[in-house]
Amino acid sequence: MAKPDYASLLRQIAVATSPPNSDTSNLDNDAQTDSFLLAAWVSIFGNWPNVTLPVVLMELTFDITNGSTGTSPINIMATSSAAGFTFAGQNHSVTVDGTSSVNIPTLASTTQQVYVSSCTKSSDGTKAIVQISYNSDDQTTTGLGLRIHYDNRVLQLSAINNVLETGIIVRPEVTSGAARQALIDQAYVFNEPLTNDEKELFSYLEDGYIDEQPEVDLISFVGDPIGPDYIDPDNPGAGYIPRSEYT
Repeated sequence: MAKPDYASLLRQIAVATSPPNSDTSNLDNDAQTDSFLLAAWVSIFGNWPNVTLPVVLMELTFDITNGSTGTSPINIMATSSAAGFTFAGQNHSVTVDGTSSVNIPTLASTTQQVYVSSCTKSSDGTKAIVQISYNSDDQTTTGLGLRIHYDNRVLQLSAINNVLETGIIVRPEVTSGAARQALIDQAYVFNEPLTNDEKELFSYLEDGYIDEQPEVDLISFVGDPIGPDYIDPDNPGAGYIPRSEYT
């Protein structure tokens, strides 16, 4: 397996993840919703999202419960917003037995707008696909935290795709930890020699260091580059030195 693209991969591994939560405290003041999803992005240098706006934050896929009719709400609220900015979150209604319309808000000054930019259904009508988008007149803020409320009795979350990776710190997930762990696993499973640039980047090896350790075959790995025992480069004839003697 080829080495992963670390520059891209490490940016995607969030500090925390959030599966769906039960809204037992009615945080959005709407009795029609019973669940919510958390997501957050941050930039300590005030450089979020640093992409062309508007931008899709995530795409949610819901299984529509059999027999559901009418509309079902999706309410977007902030858990945190950038200093000096007003947050404008949209309350949207998904038409579960018909075609949903969307309302794209007009760009407003010093406002972080989060809204449903697309709401479609699968060809068989059993799923609702909802895009959550972001817009602002400033591409360089300190970030944003969201709480997205929905009614799990009608709309059962089945997939989350196209999450904006820039500055992600709380990743929304269908199952707790699954997506994050899959990304972490990618960093460990490969079997390909390091390039010279990678050797320098990771500081695993110094020039000539490998020649004095005949047991090392230059296969890449993440972790302790020395291993449990090593050969003293100043006295290779002494053989392997147990870790207890050099730590």
